[in-house]
Amino acid sequence: MWKYIIISSILLLGGSYMLYSETHKALTGPENGTTSELALIQEQLDQDITTKTGRYTAKMEQAYQIVRKEAQEANVEKENAAKLKAEQVRSDAEEVRAEYEAEENDLKAETDTRRAELRNVIAKTAPLVSLDENSAEPSEIVAAAKALMDENARLEGEIESENSQIAALGAESERLNGLIDAARKLGQDRQARISPPVLKCAVSYVDASYSFLTLNAGIDNGGVVIGSRLAVMRGGKKICELNVTNVQSRESVAEVVKGSMLAGERVKLGDQVVSVRDDK
Repeated sequence: MWKYIIISSILLLGGSYMLYSETHKALTGPENGTTSELALIQEQLDQDITTKTGRYTAKMEQAYQIVRKEAQEANVEKENAAKLKAEQVRSDAEEVRAEYEAEENDLKAETDTRRAELRNVIAKTAPLVSLDENSAEPSEIVAAAKALMDENARLEGEIESENSQIAALGAESERLNGLIDAARKLGQDRQARISPPVLKCAVSYVDASYSFLTLNAGIDNGGVVIGSRLAVMRGGKKICELNVTNVQSRESVAEVVKGSMLAGERVKLGDQVVSVRDDK
């Protein structure tokens, strides 16, 4: 821009000077070969104008050179900055490319490891589901394994059901064995004329002459055995012993064993009666 301003100023100044000279010569040209005073003044003015024009031109040229130098330096700085930026961009791009390559290599290595692990699993599991380890696909192994798991679950269900039935049969067998043992024991007790150890009943009637009394338990609701020995209890204290003389379905008849009555006591209605056993 400064270059254009300087050139325009020089052209304008030169044009003005030429116009002024032509006009001055037209008005004050020499007469009879002599130089007029105006011509001398004009000559001196022309010299001054030439000198000033030269100085102005030199200054303008100097200013132009300064501006040109600054412009060149600015261009050099821009070029250097652009080079530095381009170098930085290239360096960043190389760094990103190196990172991508490293990630790609890691991913490839991990993929290879996973493939090897998968083939190892296939080699181990394929024969278990009756498949060829060299041609079996993971989906085929999964499907075959699921089928085996379903079949195993079904078999486990059947086994559990059978175990439940076996357990029920075992429980029933134990119950029957218990009943058999109880029946056998009851038979043995009956032969030995002993009432069950769990017998608990009460005196329901006492004869006025005190020759007999009745109990509210018999063969069906207490397992009372005829000829067995019983004890009358009151407040944790034995009052006397009884001998069963007659047994009916839900009632028994007994008599007080002589010499067994506690001194000062008598059998009363409601007294508790239990079995007397000698398990030795």
